[in-house]
Amino acid sequence: MRAPLTDDELDTRLGALGLSRDTSISSPPPSKNRTVVCKAGKKRFLVKIADGPGNVGVLREGSVLERVGPLSAMPKSPLELPHVHAFDPAHGLLALDWISNGETLHHYHRRSQEYPGPLARQVGNALGFLHRMSREGRSRYALADAFRDESDLLECFLRMRPDFYSRLSHVGIDFFAQVQADGPAMQGLQALSDQQLREGDSALLHGDLRQANLLRVARPRGQPHIVFLDWELSFWGDPARDLGSLLCDYVLGWLAPEHRSEVLARQTLEGFARELLAGYAQAREAGFALDVGFQHRVVRWVGAALLISVYGISHYEQVLDARALGVARHALDMLGKPADWPSVLWGDSQR
Repeated sequence: MRAPLTDDELDTRLGALGLSRDTSISSPPPSKNRTVVCKAGKKRFLVKIADGPGNVGVLREGSVLERVGPLSAMPKSPLELPHVHAFDPAHGLLALDWISNGETLHHYHRRSQEYPGPLARQVGNALGFLHRMSREGRSRYALADAFRDESDLLECFLRMRPDFYSRLSHVGIDFFAQVQADGPAMQGLQALSDQQLREGDSALLHGDLRQANLLRVARPRGQPHIVFLDWELSFWGDPARDLGSLLCDYVLGWLAPEHRSEVLARQTLEGFARELLAGYAQAREAGFALDVGFQHRVVRWVGAALLISVYGISHYEQVLDARALGVARHALDMLGKPADWPSVLWGDSQR
């Protein structure tokens, strides 16, 4: 992929893809990439633009969507994906169909204060379908090192790289020292790292499964459907990781909500998490069960995701307040004593 395109070069490449910029609508705020809204006739498209050779997220997402896209086209597939209109890896461009009438689960929950079981089952079913189909057809989805996450913060907690350490603030250094001083939690992190390397158990993960990356799209009739967005961090690994990553968002609403709109009662959390896991198990391969070992891994991945959220606070705010320290304590407990938590987070998932 070449260096960032100038505006004129971008317009030329868009034209070659049959697209032109649509100035009648504002582009979403950029996250990892520059984005522009384009049109072709009456249709709109969201175009993601890599801003340089070091940004491989657009390339990874385009490659992943090209491979997993056929899954969403299968009859009765529960997995909904953005449709790829065009992918130009040489210039770092990915054009996706514009999705109307949608809001992320992050906004939906906070607006409605609702956590419906059917929605949880729908998400779990789609995720289980992804994991099952990728395991059964591994060669169709393999992209070798393109799916490896070399900046995985899990590994940084276990074996911190010198370049990562040099970028830590004093607050971050103290936080990592606290984690590394907790023997049981470190054993839990090492168990997750070991599981990541078990090729026979691995599946294609979304890699960044959060409320903000799930879009609830209204239908004229029937139940809204959920579209899985932003596949830039997709890679092969432990299937329990995607579940733990998503559940972390809901656990934070129970343990330490930042705003009143995020408050989540434990009973509501338990019901939502149980339906999520039930939908997931339903879609997995024959013989799969939410056994004790798998549930403990989900708990530990929740704990790891909580630690990563606390690291983010230390990095951006340069201070850890009582809320952040409380989250860290619960995260360490989940990593070190996962058997204590399934009954708290989702009750009996087998019932």
